[in-house]
Amino acid sequence: MQTGISVFRQTTRMLAAGLVYWAALACCLSVWAEKPPKLNAIQIEELTRDGDRLADQGDYLAALGKYTQAYLGVVSSIRGQDFSMPVTPSIFNREQLGLEMLEQMKKEYSAEDLLLMDASYKVLGLISPDLDSEKLITQLLTEEVAGFYDTDNKRMVLIVEDGPKKDPGWLGRLLGARPTFDKDEQKTTLTHELTHALQDQLYDLNAMQEGIEDDDDMLVAFSSLVEGDATLLMFAEAQGSGDIRDMDPEAMRITFNLMSWMLPLAGGEAYRKAPPIFRDSLVFPYFQGMIFTLSVAAQEGWPSVHQAYQDPPLSTEQIMHPDKYLDPNSRDVPRRVLIPDCSGSISQAWKHLGGNCLGELQTTILFKKVVGGSRAAEGWDGDRYEVYQRDDGKLAMLWVSVWDSQEDAQEFEIAYRKMRESDPFGSQAVFATEATRSIVRQDDRVYIVEGFTDVEAQKLSAQIQESQFEEKRFPLP
Repeated sequence: MQTGISVFRQTTRMLAAGLVYWAALACCLSVWAEKPPKLNAIQIEELTRDGDRLADQGDYLAALGKYTQAYLGVVSSIRGQDFSMPVTPSIFNREQLGLEMLEQMKKEYSAEDLLLMDASYKVLGLISPDLDSEKLITQLLTEEVAGFYDTDNKRMVLIVEDGPKKDPGWLGRLLGARPTFDKDEQKTTLTHELTHALQDQLYDLNAMQEGIEDDDDMLVAFSSLVEGDATLLMFAEAQGSGDIRDMDPEAMRITFNLMSWMLPLAGGEAYRKAPPIFRDSLVFPYFQGMIFTLSVAAQEGWPSVHQAYQDPPLSTEQIMHPDKYLDPNSRDVPRRVLIPDCSGSISQAWKHLGGNCLGELQTTILFKKVVGGSRAAEGWDGDRYEVYQRDDGKLAMLWVSVWDSQEDAQEFEIAYRKMRESDPFGSQAVFATEATRSIVRQDDRVYIVEGFTDVEAQKLSAQIQESQFEEKRFPLP
């Protein structure tokens, strides 16, 4: 069975290291044949000072080479962990970078994968029926991106700008893009990027992601740990302190909430025009991931963060509400929903495209225009949707969700009905004219059938009420 892909899955290999601006590193980087040497504070200071001198002389390539050597030591010192191998860069101009990213997308996802992503968002009402989601993702990836860490080949893919670069805007700066060479900002972004390289060496990010690729919500949660960890270290280095226990998660949350209204105004044109499912999914691992990681670190500092990779978060619910993760004795473990095979209840005109788990984050985004929608997404405990496409292109879906209580299930049902009534993206157009909707709530569970005929819907509604539920576990490699 194929699995759905969220915007996170589409960008995870390319953005897992953070969208950072590396200007032009190229031939001046030293490439170590063996384990990078452990540096003391004096050596780090000397390398940094040499980098500053070269930057002041306009030799940015050599400066970045010195900074990189220095900040391998900085990252290692703050985290208390060592790099085991060199970090090798590959250099591209912006056009080459765009082609490289498209090539990565083709390798990672088939046409069927992209069709499922597009159909899933449209049938759920997250995007308008006429939106070309694949094209939008490509634009988002090439509009602000200046580099990424390739976990397959263990390399840094960096960009050399052809000619002057216009100011990337506030969001671009947040994600690493810079209009000119700035010594302090380069050091900060090196901290973020090298943290990802160290994470990969220590934990093997590909192996950890491989076991959860059928669960979008768990993938976003894991990405939030990875990105939140790197962003937190970046902030700690910028403040000149490695003791992250001095930072207040609640104060950071308030700050980010105050900033959130600015985000649609801060990015490039594609970001500003993108529906919330793309915008919010893109920034969530950085903002909410940092707050989550900071909450984890409040216990024992960096050792607590290291331990989180041996016991990763299981859902975006745990990222959004860290208290549902922190105490292992009262942890809110989500449930996996197993929907039975329903192919015998529908006509042969329907093709099953696949399905996935939406989770609290994407359910919150779904209810963004519903009064009380974010509250209605709370209390989530598990879900699974399945998407179907008819010969004429019309869509249909099954969606089973389970909640912490009967009251939570009722709030979800009410919010879902309101969302469909308002039809913010005109998503009703994806259903056939004869299509019907069935919503059944039983105790803490809600069963939804949409897009099929009345006869089909009755059969399907009865079948999906036989769904099974089991606790989720992170399959550590």
